[in-house]
Amino acid sequence: MSVYRYDEAIIKHFRDILDDNRISILPVELAIRFTAQLQKDDVKFPLISTTRLSYSIRQSDVNFTGLRRGGYQNRNSDGTNTFAQVIPIRIEYQMDIFTVDKRTGDELVRELVFHIMQNPTLQVEVPYDLDMIHNFNIFLGADIVDNSDTIEHLDKGVKFRNTLTFYTDDAYLFASKKQLHGNVTGSVDTLPRKEGK
Repeated sequence: MSVYRYDEAIIKHFRDILDDNRISILPVELAIRFTAQLQKDDVKFPLISTTRLSYSIRQSDVNFTGLRRGGYQNRNSDGTNTFAQVIPIRIEYQMDIFTVDKRTGDELVRELVFHIMQNPTLQVEVPYDLDMIHNFNIFLGADIVDNSDTIEHLDKGVKFRNTLTFYTDDAYLFASKKQLHGNVTGSVDTLPRKEGK
C-alpha cells in the first residue's frame, strides 16, 4: 500500500471533523492559491493546509518474516494463501492554520490539539487482495509555531498562520504474496492391542 492512502485517511478525518472540504495535502505555498481557484478568488478563512513533509523506513523495526514471507491473511478458493508483507514506516506531516486574527487562530489550534490528543487513531483500507483495515495513530510534535510573518500580504490584509507538526510511526507499506497451501498427508496403522498391557 502506498503512502498516499495515509494522506487520504488524514485528509478525510480533518474534513469530517472541521466540516471543510477545502482541506487537502498541498505544499503550504500553494494552499491559498489552490483554494482561491476552487472558490473563484473568494478565499474564506480560517483555512487549513496539510503537507506531507517526508516518510522514512523504520529500519530497526523491519522484520525479516514480515518483509519476505509475510503474515497469513486468508485462504483463497484457487488453492492459495494470501500473505501480507509489510515494511514499517514513519510519516511526517505539517499543518498550517491561516486565520484573519490571532485569537481565532489560537482557538482553532487549541481545538485541534485537544482533538488529536484525545482521538489519535485513524483507519486506512489496505488493498492488494488483502482487504483489511489498518488502524494507525497520529501524534503531535512538541512545538506550535507562529509563522504569521512568513506569509505574503493578501488583498484582504495580513493573515495569521500557526504551524504544527504531527506524525504517525505505526504506518506500513503493504504488499501481498500468494502461495500454494501445502497439504499434509499420512496414514495411520493401528496395531492390535495385546491383552494385559
